[in-house]
Amino acid sequence: MLRPSEPRWPVYEFAESDYCYGVGPIRLRLVRVDWDKPIPHEDDTWLGVRGVVIDRAGREVAVREMLIRAGRVPVPPACKRPRLRVLRSTPV
Repeated sequence: MLRPSEPRWPVYEFAESDYCYGVGPIRLRLVRVDWDKPIPHEDDTWLGVRGVVIDRAGREVAVREMLIRAGRVPVPPACKRPRLRVLRSTPV
């Protein structure tokens, strides 16, 4: 059974000034970015994101939703298409 492949984002670190409602830098593996719903806030454009917080030891700690400056949100990784193998029947 084939499952649609979804790109897995690498871990990014965002400075306190690049996201809303937090203290200090935060390390996130992004799960979802609301590209089609930019939010004007503090004279800038922000995007709602959902991500997994990664601690200093590299462990996934919690899922969090927040606003990140649009200019700091990285471009999503490319979707890789699964390679399909064609089974060839032997000639009779």
